[in-house]
This record gives sequence, C-alpha cells and structure tokens, in this order.
Amino acid sequence: MDYPKSVPSVGLVNGQFVDEDPIAGKPGSLIPATWGNSVTQEILNVVQAAGMAPNEASNNQLVAALRSPALFMTAPQFDGGRSAATAEFVQRALGSHASARGITAATQLTLADVGCSIGLGGNTTYTVTLPDAAAPTVPSGATISLHCRNNAPVTVASKTGAQISPQGGYLASIVMNNGESANFVKEAGMWVVYGTAALKYSASYAAQFGTTGYQKFPGGLIMQWVMGGSDVNGNMSVSLPIRFPNAVLAGVADEGNPPGWGGGNVTVWSFDGNNSTTTTAAARVRNVMASSVRAEPGLSGRILVWGY
Repeated sequence: MDYPKSVPSVGLVNGQFVDEDPIAGKPGSLIPATWGNSVTQEILNVVQAAGMAPNEASNNQLVAALRSPALFMTAPQFDGGRSAATAEFVQRALGSHASARGITAATQLTLADVGCSIGLGGNTTYTVTLPDAAAPTVPSGATISLHCRNNAPVTVASKTGAQISPQGGYLASIVMNNGESANFVKEAGMWVVYGTAALKYSASYAAQFGTTGYQKFPGGLIMQWVMGGSDVNGNMSVSLPIRFPNAVLAGVADEGNPPGWGGGNVTVWSFDGNNSTTTTAAARVRNVMASSVRAEPGLSGRILVWGY
C-alpha cells in the first residue's frame, strides 16, 4: 500500500495529498477511484478476517478487529514461527509455569503437562510416567516440574527405555521422596533431571548401606564403617569398602556385641590411627577385669572412620 504516485496529475505535494487553495489558485490533490477502493478494501479485509460484518455507519471497526481474538489467536504450545505472540503464549512459554495441578495416583503425563508445576501428593506409593522423550512431538527444551509431598516414595518412569538422565546416568526410572523436587528437561532425546531429586544419583553422594558401608559427601568427605574381630594380640584390622583417595582423618571403635559383657569385665576399644591406611581400618581392644587388663582375641568390634 502506498500513495498513488504512479497516477498522472494526481497532485501530490512532497508525496502526500494536499487541500485545494482557491486564493492561491492551487488545485487540490485527486484521489483516484483505484486508490480509494484499495484503501477501503485493505481495511475491509482486516474487519472481515476478524469475523465482523462491515458497517458503513461505524468508525471503530478496524480497531475492534485488531483487538479481536479471531485475529490474535494464541499459537500452538510449541510454535516456533514468526507470528505475533499473545500474552497467553508468552506466559506459557517463558517465566511462570503455565499451570499447576496435583497428582495422588498412578498417572501418564502428556504434552499438556509440559510447562506445568505438578505436586505429587498422597500416602501410598505409585508411578508417574513421563511422555515419550523419543517422540518428535516433544520439543527439545520441554520442561515438566515435579515436587513430592507424598508420605511414600513416588517412582517417576520413562514411557519407553532408559530415557531419564540424572547426573549423567541413563535410567528407566528414579524415585522421588517427600520434600524432593525435580525439573525434567528434554535434551537430546532424554529427560535430563535437575533438582534435589537428582542429588542421590550423583557420584558425590554415592553410598553403600549394610553392616559394612560408606557414604560420600559433595565436599569430599567420606565416612565408612566396618565390623570384624580381634586377633590374639587384641588388634583388629579390616578392609574398607572403598579406598580413601587421599588420607584417613580419624575414627572411633566400639564393641560389636555389648551383651557379651560380664558382671566382672568390660571391653575398651580404641581406634588405631597409626595402623589405619586408606584401604584398612585398625583398632585395639582390651578386656578390663577386676584384677587385670589383657588383650582379648575373638572379640567383635565396629569401626567408624572418616577421611577424604
């Protein structure tokens, strides 16, 4: 659309229409029928596209059409085109979550849950299944936020295969406990997990639980515990579950079977730091009786040792 510059003798001044000036003897500009019809049709196209019937007596149909939801529809959820974005589309795509809802039973999540904040409530265990991360309909960057307030563990599972990646691993499911939260973000065909629910899958939090075990902490501290028995000299040396990368810091030792104490004796254990290494923990035990203190073989002992 432009001024009718190509029409001969249209009478434009500096490229625009001017009024007639009888005193100065200057004629006004002409408005060709083609140009007038074109301008009118341009406006009518907008009015009709908004689903409105043209009304010759109305002077505000164009602005009404421009404000009409028929013209400014919210684009589909994952639209990546260059059309104008409504406030609804922007809110759904960026910043605040698009919506929030709660789950208390086994649920299959869908594309409608992308961008949502979902609370996992209840008192019993159940499984929540994520959309198929391999499906092309799930765009890269799609995010589902889960936070667990269930009094029992909730399993979050892949729809197919090992599509969940906490801390670089590839798992078919992870477990969320009360108070944990996680953002599941589609990256390279996987649901990558960010949040507190992913921490227990980190090598920095690795653990082994049992009579013998260990717990790692992200600052580098490692705690280990072992059980064993004393030799003929009242000494105990037990292999650790894992090697300390650098050094042993300290430890404590105690009786592994306190009910074995008698009325006239008690055992006294001491952690032996001098003979402990990055792979073994050592302790000494003495049997204290009313009239003597002696090394005692075959006593059950426990050692808790920490290092880094």
